[in-house]
Amino acid sequence: MKVIVAEQIGFCFGVKRAINLAKKVLSERGEVCILGDLVHNRRVSRELEQMGLRKVSNLSECSSGIMLVRAHGLPAAEIERARAAGLEVIDATCPTVRQAQRAARRLEERGCQVVIAGDADHPEVRGILGSLRDPSAHLVLDSVEEVRQAHAERRFRRPVGVVFQTTHSFERCHALVGELMLVIPELQIINTLCRPVRNRQLDAIRLATEVEVMLVVGSFKSANSIELTHLLRAHNPNTIQVENADQLELARFAGVKSVGIASGLSTPEDVVDAVRARLEAAFPEPDSSPAL
Repeated sequence: MKVIVAEQIGFCFGVKRAINLAKKVLSERGEVCILGDLVHNRRVSRELEQMGLRKVSNLSECSSGIMLVRAHGLPAAEIERARAAGLEVIDATCPTVRQAQRAARRLEERGCQVVIAGDADHPEVRGILGSLRDPSAHLVLDSVEEVRQAHAERRFRRPVGVVFQTTHSFERCHALVGELMLVIPELQIINTLCRPVRNRQLDAIRLATEVEVMLVVGSFKSANSIELTHLLRAHNPNTIQVENADQLELARFAGVKSVGIASGLSTPEDVVDAVRARLEAAFPEPDSSPAL
């Protein structure tokens, strides 16, 4: 078996920044609380918890007096409540996510009804929506069908402004905007898609078309890992997602000549290396040196 790893794997810039900031604060201040996960990777979360990061579901549980904002960001109201409660807030929001929040506010200030193209349950999208002055006046849509339904229910106002969940696939956003153009006469768009994420997707797509089986190494809680898996399946139906090497079902690779490996944005590089190493140990390439 030939195992090929995509050129762009491991942590993205925003994840690296958030983890490094968390480690710095924890080493200097000890216990720090956080609402939700800093990033969507269980191993990273465990390591940070061992250093003193304490995940809480309510600000009243934050006894350390310090709250770290996760990489996906938080609604502005939650940050304001934390500060009003006397907590010191340290913001690890990804700069690209913060730009998306600012873009949404600009559209709102222009008088637009903001449409966020993304998963309504994703913390990043909740943070973008929560950064707006009147969140209830705006919409989160994630498919062509949802656009059609919103139009049928007369939920759109004029003008409409669009921003994107930063890690969404270009293909899904392109389809959604195309449908909006059919039903919205006055449409403004600010492209908030993360360019490094798109480059990683394109790199993985290229690899997926060249191998028999494609692997995505990433948490099943990670929206960008799940999105990448769905995207690659459109180009290679034999695409499988695993969180780590232990989840590899080696029997599924019997007789396979080539495997490609890509990763989610919050997957440590050594986890990808371990997946590759397990495959290479189980299915070594034959010795191609000439016989003596």
